[in-house]
Amino acid sequence: MAKRKQIQPRDGVERAFGDEMRKARLKKKISQMTLYKATGLDRTFISDLERGIQGPSLRTVFRVAEGIDIQPQVLLEKTMNSRFFVSPSSDLPQNKMRKQRRKSR
Repeated sequence: MAKRKQIQPRDGVERAFGDEMRKARLKKKISQMTLYKATGLDRTFISDLERGIQGPSLRTVFRVAEGIDIQPQVLLEKTMNSRFFVSPSSDLPQNKMRKQRRKSR
């Protein structure tokens, strides 16, 4: 039987959001199954969000925040302050060139 290759989490916004989502859920002592029941989001999707495999839509951010009983802006603020957060604009070609120039100095 062939081994399935595990999907690795992305760095950046997805991973930062997932990490903060998991922290908030665990702080409130809410299981993924309870969050599924509160939001209607599939439990495997919740798991993928928390691992940074999937990125949330704005609607999903609001549903998750409501299910965890946290303000969406608090969840997003924590995401931006996460150690995993990398600004999406850092992927733009001009920003990549700036980074390379800084490294070569």
